[in-house]
Amino acid sequence: YKMTVTYIGNFEPEYSTENDVRKAFEALGWTVIALQENKTSIQQVKSHALQSNLLLITGTWADVFNINEWLDLVHDLAENNIPSATLHLDTFWGKSRGGRKWWREPMFNTAYIFTADGDYQKEWELLGKNHIWLPPAVRHDAVKVGTPKDEYRNDVAFIGSNGQGYHEDVWGYRKELVDNLRDMAKQNGWQFKNIGGDLPKVDRNDDMNNFYASSLVTVGDSLCLKKEHSHYWSDRVPEALGRGGFLIMPQINALEDYGWNIPTYKWGDWRDLEDKIKYWLANDVDRVLIQKRNLEYVKDNETYINRVQRILEMIGLDDDSNKL
Repeated sequence: YKMTVTYIGNFEPEYSTENDVRKAFEALGWTVIALQENKTSIQQVKSHALQSNLLLITGTWADVFNINEWLDLVHDLAENNIPSATLHLDTFWGKSRGGRKWWREPMFNTAYIFTADGDYQKEWELLGKNHIWLPPAVRHDAVKVGTPKDEYRNDVAFIGSNGQGYHEDVWGYRKELVDNLRDMAKQNGWQFKNIGGDLPKVDRNDDMNNFYASSLVTVGDSLCLKKEHSHYWSDRVPEALGRGGFLIMPQINALEDYGWNIPTYKWGDWRDLEDKIKYWLANDVDRVLIQKRNLEYVKDNETYINRVQRILEMIGLDDDSNKL
């Protein structure tokens, strides 16, 4: 007997969270009915979900489903003892998200809401929502060491937007960081590469592992509105470490509770960041040792297989006795 999940999301990009999660369910022996969010009707969702063990949604677009029809669907699932859940890597509180009233969206009207933002537990409760913090992870089959390539070779890299158009209303830090990294590289004679910002993106296939293998040090940033007190970071952390990269992050206390080793610098202290980069560029042996250990740790603990297991545990579907 196979367990089945009906999963609504954006499966069109080959490397989306939805496809990472779909692969994890399949690796755990589940059947996944993947419904492309903007091309499916509530009737299709309902007919599949009522035959499934779980309905899962990761929403991208506004107003895809009529909210009243969605609430009826969640009610019908509840009557049939079928849980509904949301999974999202973004942070929603404190952001306009393009003027969307995200709390009115179907995505946030399910029995269980898992997001990567653990900073607003109280607010979720006051909204009457069953929110569970689920930090981001990496696709299990992406956790491996890449091959260094000449065209990617660099001393210091930043992967992602250089700050142009990146949540500029609330997060000017990204642009400041990348500007400072560029200046530091010039002054120190480092080769600096910013893919996805100054340079074109690199696909999240083996090319990304090869990019990390070609970079001595990468620097990270996430939309951490509470800075060191944040319980939120982007998937760049498990992505970088799981794909074999060396990562320096600004200080986020909650990151220290994990079994990885991430050197940190003080927020906005560019001298501190420069010193840390210099130190790690000079210490090849320790740097490579940390990369190996981090990759092993991520492989065992921080992939989407681990996250899906956590979801199933929280909603009581991790045990054979709960099968329909």
